[in-house]
Amino acid sequence: RVYIKGKGERGERGEQDQTGSNCAEPGKKVSKMTSNTSKDQPIVVVGAGLVGAMTAILLSKRGYTKITVYDARPDPRVGLSGPNEASGGELHGKLGNSLKRSINLALSHRGICALKAIGLEEQILEKAVPMEGRMIHPPGCMHAKDDTVFQPYDHRPGQAIYSISREELNLSLLLHIQRIPQVSVVFGAKFESIDKHARATFSAPDLDRPIVTEPSVVLGADGAFSKVREQLGRVVRMDFSRAYISSGYKELTIPPTPHGHYAMHPHALHIWPRGDFMLIALPNQDKSFTATLFAPFETLEGLGTEEEVEGFFLKWFPDVCSCRLMPTLAHDYFSSPSSSLLSIRVSPWHHQGRLLLLGDAAHATVPFYGQGMNAGFEDALRLYEMLGESEDLSEVFARFSAEMVPSREGLVEVSLDNYKEMSAKTNSRLFALKRRLDWVLESVLPAGAWSPLYTMVTFSRTHYHIAKAQAERQDALLNGALALLASAALASALAALLRLPKPRAP
Repeated sequence: RVYIKGKGERGERGEQDQTGSNCAEPGKKVSKMTSNTSKDQPIVVVGAGLVGAMTAILLSKRGYTKITVYDARPDPRVGLSGPNEASGGELHGKLGNSLKRSINLALSHRGICALKAIGLEEQILEKAVPMEGRMIHPPGCMHAKDDTVFQPYDHRPGQAIYSISREELNLSLLLHIQRIPQVSVVFGAKFESIDKHARATFSAPDLDRPIVTEPSVVLGADGAFSKVREQLGRVVRMDFSRAYISSGYKELTIPPTPHGHYAMHPHALHIWPRGDFMLIALPNQDKSFTATLFAPFETLEGLGTEEEVEGFFLKWFPDVCSCRLMPTLAHDYFSSPSSSLLSIRVSPWHHQGRLLLLGDAAHATVPFYGQGMNAGFEDALRLYEMLGESEDLSEVFARFSAEMVPSREGLVEVSLDNYKEMSAKTNSRLFALKRRLDWVLESVLPAGAWSPLYTMVTFSRTHYHIAKAQAERQDALLNGALALLASAALASALAALLRLPKPRAP
């Protein structure tokens, strides 16, 4: 199968994207443009990460001419001779710490739609590795190739998500910004505050004095620990919650084989489900895998010696040890910090037409549905779409916040639920049977009448809370139908027993 460049199985779908679903927001109609805002007003984007860079690019496509992106990190482009330096996946693992951050990204429909809107879809997919489904390594699995079970993501051919390194993707967006004169990027500038006169202050260690700007709009894409969000909480009655889960993670590496090949099947997300903990691995273009151990902190921090680490992996992930998939396991384990996982909920996301949050600053979530970056890209894309309907920023920001808050709260909930599915249920035959029933019903019923939760979340732009509610209704119907079938089968069996001739007395 061909997954990139609009060829192969995409051919019959014309202008649709690689999933076969249209990138347009479902149920939305473009209204007549209204405007009371100048497009040459200065706009500040705080954060040059994935969402901040995507937002700046889309704003420039919408016609805004004075966009400045500020980021506290050093400039990751320093030392690169040009855009071609970012091609071919060759930068994986080679960039400076300013762009490095766990965990590998799983690019899917929502994120691809945003990339398509800025003309980078093909370029980015060329750097990614398609994953058609989950490769389950059950308990006791002794060989990474022969004892595994493949679970496709969808029953339709060509459906895949794409593994890509965060650093590759972020650098590609930043290099693209270099070709956009309406956007400038200032690195080494840390956002500090906005005063009552709407002046934004940035500290800059390399300068003698702070940077003070007077933007008309500030967009906060500065991550889960956002300082823009703190400022928003000073001017609006903002509901905010931050919740950590009891598990954390360590990032590990499965290198290529001595002959330079993938050590496991490359077109799958590998999962070793073990109940309350699991190991996963995503492929990279350099033939390595980025592996991540998710486990309670008591487990992660309870392994204090190399022998304990190797004994733990030999017991729970024997194919990793017997096949020597991780020759530097102990070194990687103790070199990688035990990192936390958290969810953030915020409402509202805006103040008038002056201040707006996007991405993790508004809705950080645990990574178990692979939707954090995809949802952040969709934030930027949805803002871009709304700005095509109206240029009244007060109206757009209010509509945007009202629409996206419930959706992203749904994302937090389905992401938490998916940890249980990945770490425990994927081993279950009942789970596999239910997935197949979902696919059958989706195929035979009218379009849109039935859709699996994973399909709605990963291969469409259905709002997450709507997808969750529909999946719950479907589960209730399916469970009810199965209960009726079981009751009917039991009644039939009892009736058959009653019809049996009574034994004659001796």
